[in-house]
Amino acid sequence: MPKRISECSKAHLINVPLPQHGSTYTVISHQFVIDYVHQALATAGFVILHEEYRCTADGQIAQGIHKLSYNNDPELSMMFAWTNSYNKQIKFKCIVGAYIETSSTVMVSGDMGVWIRKHMGTADTETKDTIDEQIKNAHQYYTQLLSDKNEMVDKTLDKRKKAQLLGILFAEYGVLTTEQASIVKNFIDRPMKNFTNPDSLWTFYNAVTIALQQSHPRTWMEDQRVLHYFIDSIYKFPKQVYTAPVVAVEPVEDVVEETVTLEAPEEIPDPNQINIFDVIEEEEMAVCLPPAEIIEEPEVESEFAAEDNIDDVIQYTDPAGNTFEAPVVDTPVSIEEPKTEKLSLDDILIRLPNEEKAKEEPDFSLDFTPSDEEEDSDFIPDLF
Repeated sequence: MPKRISECSKAHLINVPLPQHGSTYTVISHQFVIDYVHQALATAGFVILHEEYRCTADGQIAQGIHKLSYNNDPELSMMFAWTNSYNKQIKFKCIVGAYIETSSTVMVSGDMGVWIRKHMGTADTETKDTIDEQIKNAHQYYTQLLSDKNEMVDKTLDKRKKAQLLGILFAEYGVLTTEQASIVKNFIDRPMKNFTNPDSLWTFYNAVTIALQQSHPRTWMEDQRVLHYFIDSIYKFPKQVYTAPVVAVEPVEDVVEETVTLEAPEEIPDPNQINIFDVIEEEEMAVCLPPAEIIEEPEVESEFAAEDNIDDVIQYTDPAGNTFEAPVVDTPVSIEEPKTEKLSLDDILIRLPNEEKAKEEPDFSLDFTPSDEEEDSDFIPDLF
């Protein structure tokens, strides 16, 4: 039969003998965790209001729950919890969550705020770093849990829905034992009166967290996470965006430094000196210039050039009997090639009909129209 967890004192945990394992096993002592959690919380500005320590009979598995002086809701305070072991049965775990004042239980998120580390190598150093990281994001985790709590307060469950949720937690997920399921059933039959709405989802959630206080230390923290994850997956709690507070920083006057630029004396170039870069540029221009771009000097026709083109002489006699002679000169006629217009790809796309372009573009539109089943006001999520 598994060992049950029971409350103990801080001194009892510190006095538990340390394990004697191989050289590859890094011991993370209960005292090391307690002392560093106190130090990290104080550095972050949190004050520990209440502490609860639990362990197995031999102290090999221990838990710590630290209620902190931060809350935006009278029913919900921030808390930090951890689990540690000496017998290699579980790995070190830590988590940021909320402490429920009404039921004296805890609430943790199902998808964030958890760190697990096996006792190997540099586990002690990584334990410090990760505890710091958890506390750094504590406000973000608390803000999300507070939003989830308000969502559960506004949802009312009938007895059938409570039975469905209880059955899945017990039979399908195995979060609850037979004894714990009986505890939840008793709260369903006789609802707690210290809640405003005894039939709310929030009241049912607290009944389960009370039953989970009887869990074995090896599964307690994971059972809490599975509970919240399951409820969240059914009712789809909205995700909150946490904005860190802005810290005012006093402006610092800029110091203007004067810089003195020393001008180098002007050098007089030697007229007989050849600049190697000019020579290289001229050579590259001569090699790279295409033939069509070479500029040739226009030829000057001589005054006798026209005579070379005279092929014949024609005679013309006017009505008065006067005869005239004129040379026939062949003048070359230049025929220009027709210019063809080159279109870029953009020009071609512009000339395409809009209908053709529309056919080529994929349609990514989605249909978010609710189905007839979802429009029904009595629609219940299919849990099975």
